[in-house]
Amino acid sequence: MSRKLKGIAAAPGVAIAPLVHFHASLEHIPTAKVAAEQVPHEQGRLAGAIAAVAQNLQALQRELSGQLAGGQLRIYDAQLSILHDPTFRRDVEQEIAALGVNLEVALQRVIARYEAVFAAMENAAMRERAADLRDIGRQLIGALLATERTKYTANGQDYLFAADEFLPSDAGILDRQHIRGIVTAHGGKYSHGAILARSLGIPAVVGVDEVMLVSNTGTDAIVDGDAGIVVLEPSPEERAHYERLAREQRGVERRLREQRLQPSVTPDGTLVRLYANAEGVHDLDGIDAPATAGIGLFRTEFAFMERRQFPTEDEQVAMYKRAMAGAGGKPVTFRTLDVGGDKPLGYFKMPEERNPVLGWRGIRLCLDWPDILYTQMRAILRASAGGHARILLPMVTSRSEVVRCREVLQQLVADLREQGIPHDPEIELGVMVEVPVVVMVLDDLLPLVDFLSVGTNDLVQYLLAVDRDNQRVAKMYDPFHPGVLRVLRQIAERATAAGKSVSICGEIAGDHWFTPLLVGLGYRDLSMAPVFVPRVKLMLRSFTLAECQDLAARALAMQSTAAVRRLVQDEIQVRWTRYLGTANEEQAS
Repeated sequence: MSRKLKGIAAAPGVAIAPLVHFHASLEHIPTAKVAAEQVPHEQGRLAGAIAAVAQNLQALQRELSGQLAGGQLRIYDAQLSILHDPTFRRDVEQEIAALGVNLEVALQRVIARYEAVFAAMENAAMRERAADLRDIGRQLIGALLATERTKYTANGQDYLFAADEFLPSDAGILDRQHIRGIVTAHGGKYSHGAILARSLGIPAVVGVDEVMLVSNTGTDAIVDGDAGIVVLEPSPEERAHYERLAREQRGVERRLREQRLQPSVTPDGTLVRLYANAEGVHDLDGIDAPATAGIGLFRTEFAFMERRQFPTEDEQVAMYKRAMAGAGGKPVTFRTLDVGGDKPLGYFKMPEERNPVLGWRGIRLCLDWPDILYTQMRAILRASAGGHARILLPMVTSRSEVVRCREVLQQLVADLREQGIPHDPEIELGVMVEVPVVVMVLDDLLPLVDFLSVGTNDLVQYLLAVDRDNQRVAKMYDPFHPGVLRVLRQIAERATAAGKSVSICGEIAGDHWFTPLLVGLGYRDLSMAPVFVPRVKLMLRSFTLAECQDLAARALAMQSTAAVRRLVQDEIQVRWTRYLGTANEEQAS
């Protein structure tokens, strides 16, 4: 009987193969008391271990240099910096002297203390840095014990790597010819292991708590790296479904190689600009700048969340310039700080709120603390001198909020001009449409802004009064609801009539089943996680504008979500399969 486990989608794609359980090889770590006269000798062992691990990491960098971009290779630079950190070395040496213990024990104790500091951080991305410390500790102790790490193989057979976690050094001992997927009990989307899995093109699901307990080596399994699901002992129907998805994936990859740099147009020549979303500078290396129209949503809050205090203006300027360089001179839309709700700042005390998602967040917070807004807007303006930057305001609900932000922007432009500081005086200002009431007052807002960006994640949640993270009602969260489609059409029509551009930056922009409907509703700018750009582009190139408009018109006239989904299944999915040629592959097999 099949069993479905939910985890975190860490690297996209579908993989089907038997699981192979892997465990850390350091089962026994020696413990010994060290006499005072032996302390210098014990401390001296650390230098040799550091040199050996550094040599191995540098060799791994060279080995992976043909498969990873510079940003991913810098993961190992981060580990090397920990190794050579004089504070780390001093802490280990002091632990040996203070407690009279051997080096292996001292390393364990120091690493555990460092880990505890990261584990206490509120930001998930920073908490996951603890994994790098564990990896360093494991490598150092392995070097001290002269333990050669076992290659992760399955005797030449395809396999799914299953372990408690996937650490950066594990990439060097994978059988990359036969590994098909990764599933781990621990880890997160922004752990370095997850970043490496994405870069190596290995589908991965992490944070599957039970996987090592309810499966064994040899258990047939499916890793769905798009949905964050692992299926154990899949039924014939489930296997057939995922085999179809895997064929589709291969079709996408083949077509992508053929059309990567082709324009994102419908067969009859309608251009739809495809932008990438970025959650911070750590996402820039994953963006294929030549294949995208720019960065349609740069979420600046993640850079704030990864720090222990507010970044200075100069630090923000450097970050925004780096984002613009990563976009290759194409537009970059910087969303101003959107903290609060599910994105708190550990160093900024916020009040307890019964419903923080509807509370003090986004532009509300920034207008109450104008220094935050002034510093950020000024930094974006300064960075704009070197490219095409745009400013996007989150959680807007009224005209007065936009008026106040426009006044701040105009004052900052005047100040920079007076001081002779380079900037773009014509920088564009836009608002996110994510609160339903904004749709009702768009005619009041549009004269004040240069563009709109529809945040469908929150907009759909608010329209349907459904918390999509609440398991009791999450199944009711469905953007294919006819009412949602009608609101999206209304936004596109109002913006077009006013001569303003409008984009979709929520998750549905990257859902290729939605692409023909969005084009038919009037959207010509879509911004999504970089991994979804290829599928959306391929879907776009399989429907003419007239066909998209016909599909959208029929969907708008429907009276149930189920009816819209049947339309998608019967017409969009069928066309997609035909376009990719998977039907021919099935016949050939």
